[in-house]
Amino acid sequence: MKRLLKELLLVSLILLAGCEKEPKSDDYIARVENAYLLKQELVGMDSNFVRNYVEIWIRNNLLYEEALSRGYEPDEKIERMVEEFRRSLVVKKFLQNEIMKEAEKITDEEVKEFYERHQDEFILDRPIVKIGYIKLKSRGDAIALRSRLIPPKNFRDIIDGLSTEPGVLEIVKERYYDQFNIPSSDLWRIAWNLNRGEISFPIRSGEDYFLIYLYDKKEAGSKADFEFVSDVVRERAIVEKQNLMLDSLISNLKRKYNYEVKW
Repeated sequence: MKRLLKELLLVSLILLAGCEKEPKSDDYIARVENAYLLKQELVGMDSNFVRNYVEIWIRNNLLYEEALSRGYEPDEKIERMVEEFRRSLVVKKFLQNEIMKEAEKITDEEVKEFYERHQDEFILDRPIVKIGYIKLKSRGDAIALRSRLIPPKNFRDIIDGLSTEPGVLEIVKERYYDQFNIPSSDLWRIAWNLNRGEISFPIRSGEDYFLIYLYDKKEAGSKADFEFVSDVVRERAIVEKQNLMLDSLISNLKRKYNYEVKW
């Protein structure tokens, strides 16, 4: 019963934008008396949802017609609720265009500044390593290439152009891993035990061999590097900017329009 009521409520809200007059063409998908569900109302909906939506729309309108036939009419409270809902739709569209979309234009500098102010809140819940690696076909290829990379100076620079070297299958210049998303547990064990700035000896994983370079490693409970949490930081920075923009807008509107509150 609760599910039925929720479905009816969902459709009843959308019905506010429905068509009560007969459409000029046969461009509707359902009709109950003088209420029409236009095809354009379904544009963008998931195809798996449309059939269920139409059935609920029909059921809701049948119930509406029966309610009218039994003397139920929209009263002042219902009209007020409808008007409030209409207002909320206008406000939602306004905020999406004027606040949310504008806040999403946040700059990289603003995101980085947000991280600097809140970095104590971005704490690792697991150990991670920041590594680069070269995957090769054979141990011989790996040994030969490692001898050319020792001593490592700047791994990011020295691996440029190595993709054409004999036996090289893949090069990852720089990436964060934990023990669950690293290509193999052997790579995690070796990477974690490396010193920062060190290149590993060839590590076999399946049929391939890896050379790993360790940039950094952090224990659980440490502050997360910006690069590791940049997506989350951006999301939070956008929300903060939205809130600040909204607060500023409301302050200006209180000066622009007359309003009062009576407790």
